[in-house]
Amino acid sequence: MHRSRWSWLYWALFVLCAVLVAALNLPWPGLPSPDPSLLLRDAWFVWGFSYFGLLIMPMAALMIEDGRRRNMRWPLYVIPYFAVGILPLSIFMARRPATDQVVLSTPRWLEQRWFWALLAASVVLISLVLLPQGSWDKLVRTMQHNLGLAFMWLDIALNHLVALPLAQADMQRRGVASGAQRPWLIAIALSGPLALCAYMAVRPAHQR
Repeated sequence: MHRSRWSWLYWALFVLCAVLVAALNLPWPGLPSPDPSLLLRDAWFVWGFSYFGLLIMPMAALMIEDGRRRNMRWPLYVIPYFAVGILPLSIFMARRPATDQVVLSTPRWLEQRWFWALLAASVVLISLVLLPQGSWDKLVRTMQHNLGLAFMWLDIALNHLVALPLAQADMQRRGVASGAQRPWLIAIALSGPLALCAYMAVRPAHQR
């Protein structure tokens, strides 16, 4: 089974992230004592947590469809992805065959455009409500007392990047012209769930 030439990069990403997660959760000398009560009082943390929760929905949908087509045991990757984000996603990408192995119709429940439109609206809503209430200094203090959760911010950024090959493969399968793919990929890299959900809501019907 031929792997992508970028497989080594995703394995390296997995190792790097695993080491970083372990390091952030070590009891370093001089580290402030944990205070989980700060988390729910920090508007920017609550925004980031909600943003990531909305991000994994379209990402998981793309993983499911992509994994089914490449004959992968996608539940082994998608289910842990909901819990720990980039770690199982990087393994999924590293083990992903370079091309589709089978031709399948997209499951109807992944094509519910109203759901993706609602999710895109939710991203805008939580941003309008929570971002103006937050402060950088407060977020830094919150993370100093909860360093183990600081990885969430890197996880969000990495998911934006790893979404690009999955979204591009989906566009190619659906016959989206190469010129039309570029604006979507740029938007996904910059805005994550907002552009991903918007794409899922308007993407063309699946091409066999």
